[in-house]
Amino acid sequence: MRFFVGVLLACTILVGCKSTHSLDTSFDLREGSERMKQLVFTTTRNIDSVDVQKLMVDVWKVEHYAYPDTIKLFVRVLDSTGNVITHMAQPYAKPGAPNYFSHLRESLGAKRRKKIVDVSPFTVREFGEQDSIPTSIALAVDYSGSMKGVLSWIEQGTEIFISLMRPCDRISLTTFAKDITPVFPLTSDTSAMLRAYREHRKKAPGMYTSSIDGLMKALTSLDTVPIEQPKVCVFFTDGDENTSFAKMSDIFDYAVKKNISIYCVGFGYAQDEPLEALSLYTGGKYYHAYSKAELNQIFMDIYRSLRNYYLITYHPPQYDGLHVAELSITVPGRDSMVARATYDKTPLNPLSPTDEFTRGILFAYNKADIDSTSLHIIDEIADALERFERVELEIQGHTDNIGGEEFNAKLSLARAEAVKSALISRGIEERRLRTKGYGFMLPVASNETEEGRAQNRRTVFKILRK
Repeated sequence: MRFFVGVLLACTILVGCKSTHSLDTSFDLREGSERMKQLVFTTTRNIDSVDVQKLMVDVWKVEHYAYPDTIKLFVRVLDSTGNVITHMAQPYAKPGAPNYFSHLRESLGAKRRKKIVDVSPFTVREFGEQDSIPTSIALAVDYSGSMKGVLSWIEQGTEIFISLMRPCDRISLTTFAKDITPVFPLTSDTSAMLRAYREHRKKAPGMYTSSIDGLMKALTSLDTVPIEQPKVCVFFTDGDENTSFAKMSDIFDYAVKKNISIYCVGFGYAQDEPLEALSLYTGGKYYHAYSKAELNQIFMDIYRSLRNYYLITYHPPQYDGLHVAELSITVPGRDSMVARATYDKTPLNPLSPTDEFTRGILFAYNKADIDSTSLHIIDEIADALERFERVELEIQGHTDNIGGEEFNAKLSLARAEAVKSALISRGIEERRLRTKGYGFMLPVASNETEEGRAQNRRTVFKILRK
């Protein structure tokens, strides 16, 4: 997998590159129509001074660490010439300005069982350069042999990034080849950063690539930052992974728990799919660059995004699966625009470290008939199984201790079989599902109270394969 090496490097250059620094474009890897156009911006413009027909929108970041209580969308309004549009929400909108952010809804599940839910209320708050919200940024730079051809550019970009840091921000830098090197910890001392980095530049590139371990080391440099404060890790990669001990599921679990958004930049012929997944599941964004010039644009895009955005905050519908948030933005003089963001709360996603999960499926008293109020849980699991076709599950039935051992063993198995049948009826292949009935042999709470017995009456799904 060519994937972790360079993205953090992109972070390094990203917050720091201005158009006044021209970068060599000689290593373009694709030409003409094959090159992907990406939505980036480099400056700001007031909504009152733009051609509304050229406007477009996107969601730059999703924070879902506080789900199911709160979701935060970081939204940008842009025009096709690279301006980010400002003064559309409080506290910067002028008195009497229209309500540009008109409607929010969530689409739950994949296509076959999709459900649309209107979200209300939601709040909108504009942030700009003058807000000076501190941002902590972890940089990870690949110093393996595969980066040797662009190392001089990497070094230039890293210094630009450090030099353009605002006084309220903090940066850490980690480099990696086979060995992991914390060049400097999280700090706002620009001079100290540059001294440490220039000393580090004297070292020759290393062999092999511990990109996952390097990424984890960069993430842990943000441990002291409060969870509610902005934290970003940009991971820039074009090297091979071959010596790490950590796993991608470790990265995902850590980033989500610590509220760290990972921005992946695929370089050249990097594999897109794993980078896109890492960005999606941590609330970040994926970029693919084929030239140094494109990387320069990406860096400016992330830099400006950290400073200028509309923050949408709302209480989401609870659904243990795929969520697509759709924010309608209405500007007089043109059709409505929709900013979309995806986040996934199913434990079956390939990056989740979860090996098993419990669902409170209700049944008729002393029977294996699934209560109608629990059918939505079956739908959620079926939807996830359709999306992740490699997953195989063991369905485990558990009961409380009311009744004999033999009765509860049979009842628990019958209930597991009922769940299996319900999933099969929704199109899931039988070969992917197994059942076991444990009766009251594996309680998770005391059977001496009704509350404890209710916890013990449960259906557990063990993931056998992802």
